[in-house]
Amino acid sequence: MSAVSRKIISSLALIGLAGCSGFLVDYAPISPEVSRSWTVKAVHVDVPEELEVNTTNAMIPSEDIVWYGDGPGNTRAQVAAILEDGLSEGSKSLRGPVPVVFDVELVQFHALTPRAFHSAPSGTGVESVRYKIEVRDARTQAVIVPEQMIASDGRALVAVDGGEDGIAERRRIVAKIAETTRGWLGIGRDNRTEFERLGR
Repeated sequence: MSAVSRKIISSLALIGLAGCSGFLVDYAPISPEVSRSWTVKAVHVDVPEELEVNTTNAMIPSEDIVWYGDGPGNTRAQVAAILEDGLSEGSKSLRGPVPVVFDVELVQFHALTPRAFHSAPSGTGVESVRYKIEVRDARTQAVIVPEQMIASDGRALVAVDGGEDGIAERRRIVAKIAETTRGWLGIGRDNRTEFERLGR
């Protein structure tokens, strides 16, 4: 079987297994009159042990955490760092008098496996990050914003479309989380949206 034939069969298998799914960026916006009174002193990210990490490099993985972009290592720590970087970047312009802490719990982190990155057809693939977040006063520990769910999904860029994995993929996910954070805080554009895409 030729390489072209294998590529076509692989693409058809991906389409058959995954289908088009709905993705979104979603949050309950915070009034900028509230958020601009904050300075973010810490971002604490928890990655629950019950979340499963993909290690099989499957085309359509089913685990909760799918991340290969940082290379071998502690995947849980890697995705926690990505989430922390995105939230810190998105909130860094806040310079108010109230010190706050973001308490974050990861729910899902789906990027592309190497196999999917190199084999997926053009215009497919999703980087889907879902997490719960609560805002506390750093001095009193009082809850300022009760826990809510945030979805920060974005379109991946696969190899056939000129995409790069590794550090480029990490930067794109951090930037998406930062953009979503600014929208959530009311200090950037409201980027809430829904889209359909071949992926999971």
